[in-house]
Amino acid sequence: MEPRVTLGPEHVNGASRTPEPAGPPPKRESELRYWMRPLVLSVLVIALLGLTLWDARRVPDRPLPPSVLTATPPAGATVSTSDPGLTDMLTRLRLALSRRDAAALAKLADPEGVVVAAYGGGLPDTGFTVTDTQRLAQETLAGSQLSLLGWRNDGRGRVIVLADGWARKPLRLSPNSTLELEPLGAIGLAPRNGTWYWRWLLPDSTGTLAQQARSTVWQDVSQLGVR
Repeated sequence: MEPRVTLGPEHVNGASRTPEPAGPPPKRESELRYWMRPLVLSVLVIALLGLTLWDARRVPDRPLPPSVLTATPPAGATVSTSDPGLTDMLTRLRLALSRRDAAALAKLADPEGVVVAAYGGGLPDTGFTVTDTQRLAQETLAGSQLSLLGWRNDGRGRVIVLADGWARKPLRLSPNSTLELEPLGAIGLAPRNGTWYWRWLLPDSTGTLAQQARSTVWQDVSQLGVR
């Protein structure tokens, strides 16, 4: 018996075919290109981290608002929570501060100007009086994010309002006088001929106001319908 011969595909139909050469080997990625991708990603991460740190240093940290002791007003208070003029004044004051509306805030100022001084425990009888209230409002509101924390009467028919969120900056009161504007400050209100006006701006330069916020009873502005 003759041995069986099996023909491969190169001998089909009696024709001898030369095996096709294998294709070129796949190109290997160069080492430079291989390391370029993680290098670029690392540079981007470092750049983003640097921008984040720069932005954090550019924007000053704001201290947390102080704790405020609030309660209902005592009987016989010199300023009543039912005073519609005071309610209207606090409402307009809150809107002007929250919107950083310098024109609206300037309209609330006393016709004789606003007394600016460091808060010393109450509304002072003396201080530097700023008559250009429009400029004062623009300068103090720039960069601020304000909210009213409470109010109380001073026993003399006037009102002290806790305002938090002022941008810390020096206020130039005169060519030779400046006062540092602190995040916490008092706004003093006083009536004149039946109309309430913004009369005092008192930055808490010594921390006295923050201490009083915790130890003295204040009234919540919401009791006057101010939201």
